[in-house]
Amino acid sequence: MFVLRTESTNKLKSGSMNYLAKNIFFLFLITQSFLGTFSVSAQSYPCYLYGSVTTIDGDVYKGAIRWGDEEVFLTDLFNAEKEENPYLKYLPKSQIDKDQEKYMKKRGWDRFEFAFDDERRNLTSVYDRKFQCRFGDIKSISVTGSESVSLELKDGKFINLRGGSNDVGTKVWVIDQELGLLKIDWDRIDIVNFEAPILSNVENFGEPVYGKITTTKGEFTGFIQWDHDERLAGDKLDGRGRDGDLSITFDKIKAIEKTENGSRITLHSNRQFELTGENDVNKYNRGIIVSIPKVGRVDFSWSHFLSLQLLPLTKNVADCFSEFRVSERLFGTLVTKDGKIFKGIIVYDLDEAMDSEILNGLNDKLEFSIPFRNIGSIQPMAYNYCLVELKNGMKLYLGDQSDVSNKNAGVIVFEKEDKYQNFRWEDIERIDFM
Repeated sequence: MFVLRTESTNKLKSGSMNYLAKNIFFLFLITQSFLGTFSVSAQSYPCYLYGSVTTIDGDVYKGAIRWGDEEVFLTDLFNAEKEENPYLKYLPKSQIDKDQEKYMKKRGWDRFEFAFDDERRNLTSVYDRKFQCRFGDIKSISVTGSESVSLELKDGKFINLRGGSNDVGTKVWVIDQELGLLKIDWDRIDIVNFEAPILSNVENFGEPVYGKITTTKGEFTGFIQWDHDERLAGDKLDGRGRDGDLSITFDKIKAIEKTENGSRITLHSNRQFELTGENDVNKYNRGIIVSIPKVGRVDFSWSHFLSLQLLPLTKNVADCFSEFRVSERLFGTLVTKDGKIFKGIIVYDLDEAMDSEILNGLNDKLEFSIPFRNIGSIQPMAYNYCLVELKNGMKLYLGDQSDVSNKNAGVIVFEKEDKYQNFRWEDIERIDFM
């Protein structure tokens, strides 16, 4: 076991986001079972997308799936927007009108100031919310329009979604077991069904990039998505060396280290190259995403990145299916500022109701995306941030976004089917999830 810590910090300042940049970041205990001790041989990672694509004419193609030219693993996120909010009916109309009026005034002013929050830029209501979940929690996706889908979770719950990202309206790739690779147009798709591969030798899109990233905030081990793009061992890192342009596949790379103007690349043979000139290796890199088993994912900006050491998969991280059990309703206890306790089914931010949905928050430009099933408790600390404690003991101070700040639309606790209570962000002392 080891302890991951960050630099010592100064006292938190209430009402300020300085805590994110200068104060306690988090403490994270990682057990030996989290790291594992046995390597996994190549071509054995089973947690890739697999299933069948049925077209509008009834043709069925079955095999490994890639969503567009991007998502390919169970841990990758599907993004869209919910078509409606079924929980608005539990709020008084007077509150809805007041909140919406306040939101539209702020929206107009922020547009004038050219500073409107990216999270809210394209939304028309204070209660509009984006939807995120990992592909491993999805049973099927039915195409219902050029910009809409009906998504089915593993518990059989359907959610109607629209646009919101390039995950809706894209091509779906499938390596059919007989035909090979097909790239099926969106308007030809009826339904995509996901399942676990039965055979171990199914042709797929490749192995994941896995490694330990060292940042200004500590060390993190998990699955890597480089420059928000490259995630397969066969994907290429591009750059310009002193003798010309280079494109190096990640399976040949041992380490990447940030330098003053680019990156130093070390191969498994210990040959080294200084690369510059491309966004893969310099400050124009869009970010490095690390998906950490049993935690969630963290998106690091280039300014925080120091180095990456590529590692072989360990036995236990390859056994990922246990992370994707059947989705359940959020259930727990809410304690108010005045000490009252309410226990029941929870709807968080008037939006997230299932443990497969994702909580989003920022910490010093680091973006965290955490499945609710991994969260133990949430404790508002001030109007713009909160303390999130995971079930494995990890503690995070997250803020800015609606899930973790005063932008939160409120929490509903259903003590019984016909008995519920509404709570504003400022009324909540703590929420404990079970």
